[in-house]
Amino acid sequence: MLNKTPGVKKVKSITLKVGLLSLVDSDALKFALKIAAKSTPVEGAHINIILVKPRFSCRECGYEWTISQDSLNKLSEKFDLTPTLHLYPDIIVRFLKCPSCGSNDVEIIEGRGVILESIELDV
Repeated sequence: MLNKTPGVKKVKSITLKVGLLSLVDSDALKFALKIAAKSTPVEGAHINIILVKPRFSCRECGYEWTISQDSLNKLSEKFDLTPTLHLYPDIIVRFLKCPSCGSNDVEIIEGRGVILESIELDV
């Protein structure tokens, strides 16, 4: 694709947002990207990873909150969710209650998946 983009020589940096609910190991992701980039215009690019804490919202009262990585790990271990959570992060809401009103009608509004935030090109 870079070969078809006039003036672009190589990729200088890539920034990814990694949701903590995805349970992606950021060091392993960086390593894999560096291996995949060999002999391509991406080789040598700086890889920035921004870890995104999970943020939840109550559908009943509208309250929004986050939980720490430690709390997420404890919850995952308590209900033996680690293998499932990696593939289906939305399952976590079945085990949460709104800290404000106690409702279990909770949705994830941030903190899952891997998102390409930006690419910096050398032109």
